[in-house]
Amino acid sequence: MEIYFIRHGETLWNTLKIFQGSSDSPLTELGISQAKKLGEKLKDTEFTAFYSSPMGRTIHTSKLILGDRNQEIKFIEEFKEISMGNMEGVPREDFEKQFPEEFYNFFNNPAKYVPTGYNGETYYQVIERAKIGLNKLLQAHKENDRVAVVTHGVTLKALFHIINNEKIEELGASKVPRNTSLSIVEYKDNKFNIKVFSDISHLED
Repeated sequence: MEIYFIRHGETLWNTLKIFQGSSDSPLTELGISQAKKLGEKLKDTEFTAFYSSPMGRTIHTSKLILGDRNQEIKFIEEFKEISMGNMEGVPREDFEKQFPEEFYNFFNNPAKYVPTGYNGETYYQVIERAKIGLNKLLQAHKENDRVAVVTHGVTLKALFHIINNEKIEELGASKVPRNTSLSIVEYKDNKFNIKVFSDISHLED
């Protein structure tokens, strides 16, 4: 089985350095262009199923990638983005002023990231639900299937944390895949093999 993991296109809040989490902001013109370019790259790739997080920015990205294909977009609730609670829609500099320790831990020390002060979601919670979503995916498909999954930056960090069987302490150093990047993972004999990670060659003119 092959899984094509894709991050959504650039959004307005990405450009303004504002945390989105479980809130949404629209794709920018660049984000729309990014998704169309990936769609062009994948136009001859057939997918057994096409999945998305149930959020506006991933759904829009999915539709742009699929273009005029007559393929249903299926939703996996567990692949939505980490919730930032009351810090969603807040500029990063304001977040850092209000919660300097958690701001630091969010990026550098996920094991000690405790966002209870603003009703956010921990990395442990994201990892656990990502596991559930990944297991749903694996159970729904056969060995020769190829599926696409359009999701989010932190969710992808969590998914690759699971795939690589890493310790939580290693998560802070993990890279967040780029907007509309493509990562391809093979799942065979109960083992994962990362064939491509965060490829953005379709964006390089």
